[in-house]
Amino acid sequence: MPPLHERRWYNPRLPQTLVISQWLLYFNAFWALFAVLTGGVKSSAIGAALLVATLGANVYGAYGIANELKRGYQVAVVASFLPIAVRLVIVVITGASIARNLVFILVPGDIINAIFVYALIALLLHQQSREHQRIWFH
Repeated sequence: MPPLHERRWYNPRLPQTLVISQWLLYFNAFWALFAVLTGGVKSSAIGAALLVATLGANVYGAYGIANELKRGYQVAVVASFLPIAVRLVIVVITGASIARNLVFILVPGDIINAIFVYALIALLLHQQSREHQRIWFH
């Protein structure tokens, strides 16, 4: 990890795919924080814990990418899949059919939200992002 005086929250010197990923991760963290502060998940302690974990994963993922940390990149990739994974867990826990709830699982929220989710996944898994983190991240 870089020394404390060299750490940053945003790194514009990374490839464009990782720069945009940082913004999208912080954007997701903002909405997760908003949901936490407004009581977005009132019915379940597990849901609230997942919301806080999502908030932390998005912030640490963006911060880790900005500081060129392999662990930060890995957390960012996990955070990008969380909206889909959480919906899959909900379907499994309720005992509903995965096949009948495929749209619910694969389209998190409305179509605009789904576009942002899949854009973040695509940016993080893009060859340019993977190559840069493989070579330069520590």
